[in-house]
Amino acid sequence: MILITGFTGNTGSLVLKRLLKITSPQEIVGLTRESISEEYYNIHNFIGDLSNPASINELFSKYPIDSIIHIANIKYSPLLLKKASEFRVKKVILIHTTGVYSKYRSYSSLYEKIEQEILENSYINTNYIILRPTMIYGNHRDHNMHKLINFINKSPLFPVFGDGSALMQPVHVEDLADVTISAYQSELVLNEDFDISGGSIVTYNEVLSYIINGLDKKTKLVHIPIKLAILGAKIIKRVVLKPIISVEQVERLQEDKAYSHEKAKKLLDYYPRSFETGILQEIELLKDKGIVK
Repeated sequence: MILITGFTGNTGSLVLKRLLKITSPQEIVGLTRESISEEYYNIHNFIGDLSNPASINELFSKYPIDSIIHIANIKYSPLLLKKASEFRVKKVILIHTTGVYSKYRSYSSLYEKIEQEILENSYINTNYIILRPTMIYGNHRDHNMHKLINFINKSPLFPVFGDGSALMQPVHVEDLADVTISAYQSELVLNEDFDISGGSIVTYNEVLSYIINGLDKKTKLVHIPIKLAILGAKIIKRVVLKPIISVEQVERLQEDKAYSHEKAKKLLDYYPRSFETGILQEIELLKDKGIVK
């Protein structure tokens, strides 16, 4: 049986749909904190909590799990690998993040610690594959491009902190779901890690231009010097309870976030779509759903 975590989320729901094309719903166990609706195709639903060791022991004792696709919180990866080895699970696919490479430490230090723990330990009865996606986009459920598209669609001006030259390589959620299934099905790729980036390296300015053109808007980009942007973020933090942007977010927009996926291309047959193609598809999807008018 296949255990999948995070399957009600954006990436997870697409991975589940692909799983259902290659296996019976009765061979899939979905872990959630509460019961699920019928839209999840009659898969087994185990109501549990990854932070509760007793709950996890019950899960592994109840079902003969031979594979795991872990899409929920990265902090539970070491625990799942430990349990997978204990219960002789054949393979574990872990969806992590290229955020591990960031020089800004609020999250990357945790990610780095988790991956270091995994890579330094031996799991003698199981094998794993780590997939690290870049920024995920592609539909109305993404938390990245969706917001940019909505803002640009409604505003004649768009503030850009810094010169907008930082590199990005966003990955389409459908491409991420496809490569997750490729990793699951691969019999030869074991104990490997992969960066999963999109098909194009683009600057932040280019990202915004593609969106503006895709919406057929005349939105003007207003570049704000980085020092002024950081000062503004600090002031906002002092006077607003829940600021819309933090100093670290401003700084991270200046950081290059492009990573090669050549290893995934070679070993997992991964060929992601270009950003220009993907963002136009997302814009059309948002229009079809009436989210963008």
